[in-house]
Formats: sequence, structure tokens, C-alpha cells
Amino acid sequence: MSKPSESLDLLKIYSRKDLKEKFGISDSRIDTGIFPWDARSSVWLFITKEKTSGMTDYSDDFDGQILNFDGQMAGRTDKKIVHHVEDGNELLVFFRNRKNEYPNSAFKYLGSFQYLSHKGEKPTRFVLQALDIGMDECGGPVPLVEDQKSEEYIEGMERTRVQTYYERNPRLRAEALRVHGAKCAVCGFDFSETYGTLGEGYIEIHHKNPVASYEGEVAVNPETDLVPVCANCHRMIHRRKDPISVESLRTIVQNR
Repeated sequence: MSKPSESLDLLKIYSRKDLKEKFGISDSRIDTGIFPWDARSSVWLFITKEKTSGMTDYSDDFDGQILNFDGQMAGRTDKKIVHHVEDGNELLVFFRNRKNEYPNSAFKYLGSFQYLSHKGEKPTRFVLQALDIGMDECGGPVPLVEDQKSEEYIEGMERTRVQTYYERNPRLRAEALRVHGAKCAVCGFDFSETYGTLGEGYIEIHHKNPVASYEGEVAVNPETDLVPVCANCHRMIHRRKDPISVESLRTIVQNR
């Protein structure tokens, strides 16, 4: 049986009524913020950034790539989110800034996300990475063009629009953060420890082999080819024409 994401249009507006009719859903849990649809290997998150009276005062925000949100107060669906990859469940996000942003209290479908981290409980604070959308020059969400069927992580495909750029794969970032965490591999800086919820899930990802040096598509291993670094250390790595290695910069920092 196909997964629901294959029948949904990225960035399209859907109300809960639309979704119920489209998929024949009678499960009342779809009217809550987290809908685990076990029969279709899918977990749906309905996120409203600005709460109105009568809504639970969860703290939720999406910056175009990272979603920070609070799970359900009882925590019954927490494991569904944390272990969605191992369980083979897709994690789909429907987002709106406010309840009446769209007709019929609908949401914008933002596609698949991947769990990165969580902390606390009742409610649990989650950090997720967007996989299907990026940001345009004006800061708006746009679909990403990539081969969803590839079994390897691929990036560096040269594409042409107004200028030449190198496509980056958001799944690489999500997997690198899952493997390495969000602390700087050089100095140990953690944005969430300094900036609180604003910094949750934020870190830059350094390619040990610069993307600009790729000739065509290249298979990238998130565990060995990518590393999380803070903005300061990332600048120092690339300060000279020939980038310094993460290990060498870490030695410099440790010997100061």
C-alpha cells in the first residue's frame, strides 16, 4: 500500500475535512495535533504557530528548515516521532501561522520531516528537519528538486537557473545531525545552551570535501564526510584558500 505522501501535493492547502474525504479517514485522532496512522505507516503533525484562546499553549515555530514544536501533554505519541525512521513511518507536517490563515482552518502541507532531537517531557520539545522544501531568495518555502528513489545520498548536481549553483540535499543535513548531534565538532559550542529554544537544532554542516569541487553527482556519507560546526569555526576552517581540517582547528582551540 502506498504512503499518504505520494498522494499529497507539496505546499498545497488542506483542511482536515479535505484530508478525511481524500483518504476516507474516520479516526477521530486526526482532529488532534498529532495523528499516528499506523495502517499507512505515517504520522501527521498539525502545527499552529500562533495560538488562540481555547488552544493548548504549546510553543511551535518553523524557520523554513527546522521545526521546533511541543508534543502532546500526555506524551503518548512521543515514541512515534522519535522512532519514526526505525519504524518505517513517514513524518508529515501540516503548518499554519494562525488558525484562520487559510479558509476552513486549513493548513499548508510542508512534506516529510525527520526527527533530530528532543528534550524534556509533558510536553516533550522536539526538533525536526524539513526534507522536501528549501527557502527561496525571499525566505519563502519552495519544493526541492531531487531524486527520491536514490538509495545513496547524492548532492553536487550542477543545475542552471540565473546562475550556476550546486544542489544540496537536506536529507544529508538531517542524517548528519542524527549521527553527530548539533554541537560544534571543533569547540563544542551548543546553540541551544546559549540561546535556548531559538537555538534548538541550529548548527552549520561542514563538508570535508568542498561541494564546489564536485564534478557531477557525488555519493556522500553523512557519518564520514560531514561534520557539524558553529559559524565561527566554520569561518576559520575556510579562512584560507586551502581549508584547514576539523582536527587541526580543534587542536588549535584546545591549545589556546
